[in-house]
Amino acid sequence: MASSSATDYWHQRMMDFVLKGAALVPVGNLWIGLYTTVPSLAGSGGVEVSTASTGYGRVAIVSGAGTQWTGPTGANKDYTNSVDLQYAIPSANWGNVVGAGVFDAETGGNLLYVGTLTTAKQVNNGDGAPRILAGQLKISRATC
Repeated sequence: MASSSATDYWHQRMMDFVLKGAALVPVGNLWIGLYTTVPSLAGSGGVEVSTASTGYGRVAIVSGAGTQWTGPTGANKDYTNSVDLQYAIPSANWGNVVGAGVFDAETGGNLLYVGTLTTAKQVNNGDGAPRILAGQLKISRATC
């Protein structure tokens, strides 16, 4: 997956934390969702794969020190997943998956990061369980 970008929501939370002293509570899990239409950084306009009788659900990745992330590395201070992330076997067509998002909840919640896949993947009923291999999900610091 190409590098992802922090959403407007997440930038605002970080700015409120640094500049206003607002509370910022870490979460135990982050949840990786898949998109057939990638949302804007404002979190609008995206279409997440449907959970209605499809077998789809977001996949958890543990956050915190010494967990399932490696990094930061390189000039962009990249973090990558250190474990494979495996979804359920599709029980209906999921569509053409073109992006992924990092959420703070299994359903609903706040979109923290969003990115476009390097190569889109058509996911159909009965395909093997889709997965994001270790090192393929990359969260990068924005650079100019």
